[in-house]
This record gives sequence, C-alpha cells and structure tokens, in this order.
Amino acid sequence: MAGERFTVIIVNYNGGAMLLDCVRSALAEGVPAAQVIVVDNGSGDDSIPLLTSQVPQAVVIRNPCNAGFARAVNQGLRRVGTDFALLLNNDAQLQPGALAAFARVFAQRPRLAMAGGQLLYADGRRQNSVAAIPTLTTEIVPKALLKLIQPRRYSGKLESDRPVAVESVIGACLAVRIAVLAEVGLLDEDFFFYMEETEWCLRARRRGYEICHVPDAKAIHAQGKTANAFRTQARIEFQRSKLMFFAKTGGRLIYFFVLSLLLLRSFVNASANSLLCLLTLCVNRRLRSKAAGYWIICAWHILQRPDDWGLPNKCRSL
Repeated sequence: MAGERFTVIIVNYNGGAMLLDCVRSALAEGVPAAQVIVVDNGSGDDSIPLLTSQVPQAVVIRNPCNAGFARAVNQGLRRVGTDFALLLNNDAQLQPGALAAFARVFAQRPRLAMAGGQLLYADGRRQNSVAAIPTLTTEIVPKALLKLIQPRRYSGKLESDRPVAVESVIGACLAVRIAVLAEVGLLDEDFFFYMEETEWCLRARRRGYEICHVPDAKAIHAQGKTANAFRTQARIEFQRSKLMFFAKTGGRLIYFFVLSLLLLRSFVNASANSLLCLLTLCVNRRLRSKAAGYWIICAWHILQRPDDWGLPNKCRSL
C-alpha cells in the first residue's frame, strides 16, 4: 500500500479528540502505526493520553512547552526513514486514496519536492489549499482585485481535477520527498507559526524543484481550531512571520515598507472598530473584542515587537 511509503508527522497542541481522529485517518490509509510521529508542544489536555491508550505504537515526542510548528516538524523529519513524509495538522483527516494520489504524482514528476492536498470543509466545500508567494504586489493590491486579474495565480481554490504546479501549498496536508531535503534543508525554525511552509516551497523552487497541488489527495480540515482559540495572539504571530519572510527574501527596504504597512493597517483597523463600537454604545461584544485586539497589535509594534508576545507557552529553548 502507498501508506507504507509515508511517515506522517502531526504537531499537536491541545488537540483533544481531534488528534486521535487525525491519526486514525492516517492508519486507514495504510500507514503503519510506528510511522505516525506526533510531536506534542506542551499540551495541557488529555489528547496524548487518549492517543497512547488507543494507538500505543505511535511515536510521541513530548516537548515541555510550545516549540512552534517548524521546530516540531523538524523533530519528526529527523526520524523519517521512508520515501515520503506527510505533514498533517491535528485538526485534519485524510480521505480515502489521499496517499495513493500523492505517491502517483511523486512517481510521475521526478523533480517534485513537495505536494499539497485539497483541503475540504466537513460539508465537502473546498478550502484554500494553495497560495501565491507574498510580494509587494500582494501587500499593496487588494486580494479581490488580484484574484480578478490573475485568478489562477492568486486564488487559493484551483479549478482543476489534475495535479498542477503552483508557487506554494498550505501546510495542513503537505507531502515531501525526503531525498530532496539533503539539498533544500528542513523547515526554517526562525518561523514560529505561519509561513514556514511558504518559505520552504520558495526555497525548493529556487533550487529547481517543483511544488504541486494534488486535488485527488483530499483531507477534511477544521481550519485553525488551535489558533482560533487565541485570535489576537495568532494575528501577532502571523504579522511576525510575514515580516520575517520579507526580511529573509526581500531585503531591508522591502522589509521596512511592509512593516510600515502592517502598522498602518493595524492602527486603521483599531480606530475603525473603536469608532463603530462607540457608535453602537459598545454593546456588541465582537466589536469590542476586535477593537481591543487591534490595539494590542498596535502596542506590540510600538514596543518593538517583543518576542514573548503572541501564542502562549512558547519555548525559550529545548
């Protein structure tokens, strides 16, 4: 079975019963339990005891704190002995035939480094599964206009029933050919959360490898259940990762331009939501929360973006 050629790496942080469902979906695809690696980032719930009681053969790496996505994935990648690894979010479930679809595309495309599956909502609707590499254009021009001008490049939902080369894929269900990592390297651990797979895809493409979207490799995805519990903190992590991406790929001038743009947008959003809150006598809890969140992001910028702001329980070191 195709599943025997894959090691599945799942990063977990308080995944609850979702983690067990995720692992079971990999087992149903023929992945041996010993080739399922769960890297736990200091969870405080019962997700790991529940998993080990039901699937004791699964490999569990326990971090005492939240090491971030890239560092946790790399811990798993260093243990892979199969042809391919599949990065799978703990809130995702593989659908039948997903790994066979990935294996076919890797066999057909010898320069394929990484492939992303088609992410779906529980009702079958498609989620964004691909992304354009961020540039000054994507930061300045509204996304709706970019999708209208170049829908194939800027739409996250491709209208294709065949594998197609793309700029980057979403990391919630991402397969990687292990052999290319000797040249491309592991994920960049400077990224804590968000955009680590984007930089990885860009690095692979710059070395002449291909990135591909595989529509037949389907996964149901709850889309950000972990991050949604910490909405403002997650926004801080996203802005931090975006700034890091431009610092690494665009140079200092572009970095400072994007930094100024993010601060301006945060201030405008904070002011607009505060005004709406005042006009409605602040009875709307959602408006109050959004306004407070954007002011917190503004404060983060003004205080020179402290490292300890953002998602909780972050590791200083392992």
